[in-house]
Amino acid sequence: MKRYIRNPLFLFYLLVMYVVAQFSWWLYLIASLYGQIYSDPVLLEKKTMMLVGEGTVFVIILFGGVIMIKRAYRKEHELNKLQENFLLSISHELKTPIASVQLYLQTLQKRELSDDQRDQIYTSGLTEIKRLESLVNNLLITRSIENRNYFLSKTKIDLDNLAKDFIQSVQSTLLKNHTIKLETDPITIVADKEALISIISNLISNAVKYSQQNTTITIKIKKSGSIAVIEITDQGIGISDENKTRAFQRFFRDENEMTRKSKGTGLGLFICKFLVQLHNGKISLKDNNPSGLIVKIDLPLE
Repeated sequence: MKRYIRNPLFLFYLLVMYVVAQFSWWLYLIASLYGQIYSDPVLLEKKTMMLVGEGTVFVIILFGGVIMIKRAYRKEHELNKLQENFLLSISHELKTPIASVQLYLQTLQKRELSDDQRDQIYTSGLTEIKRLESLVNNLLITRSIENRNYFLSKTKIDLDNLAKDFIQSVQSTLLKNHTIKLETDPITIVADKEALISIISNLISNAVKYSQQNTTITIKIKKSGSIAVIEITDQGIGISDENKTRAFQRFFRDENEMTRKSKGTGLGLFICKFLVQLHNGKISLKDNNPSGLIVKIDLPLE
């Protein structure tokens, strides 16, 4: 019983019931008073109909307000739940690379290692640092989005070379357990370089995160009229149809077994959609048969 009393919706519904009861009693008293005051049946009927009309409008407004408040409460409750999951995830995401780098440094400090072993530790440490850098960048971009102070600095960019350079920079770290298939056409686009890198980085990171090792990630960059088309295809778990729209919401993560095992912040697609729309582009998700996801981005060339 105490749980229900502490529930704001329970108290709200109780208040609504009280208001309805009081209003019904008020209508009854006024109707009785009209019966005593007006002896003319026609006039009494008009007054009664006016009273019924006012009562109907009140009930419609009241229950309309109840529905809107209930929806707002549910939306706020879901957002609080997403934020709570985000805080748990971000704590893990921050602690893991820091602990890993600390362990690598302690190993280098305390042990005599061969050159190959040192190179392996350097590579692993660099992977964790890049992972931490990506996380911090996403947090900073999200903060800028919330404050509405994220601005583009557009220049002419060779989109195909940008993608090739990024893939090469993460080939031995982020992509070391996956096969990359890159299909590009020479395309020059007017866009923000850092924003494009953030888009490609987040989408490839998601493809890696939600795909089994030794699977193929395909990246296609092609020109279609005055549009640059980017497609990133993986062979992972994909996203359910009912969650394809929700996937772009801040903090949202599709609830499935692999998602629970693979930590994340739920900010990647949210940031990508914002940056794509800031370039007057479009982003969409569709299934990759027999498994996986295709993320398609259309960006105007100018």
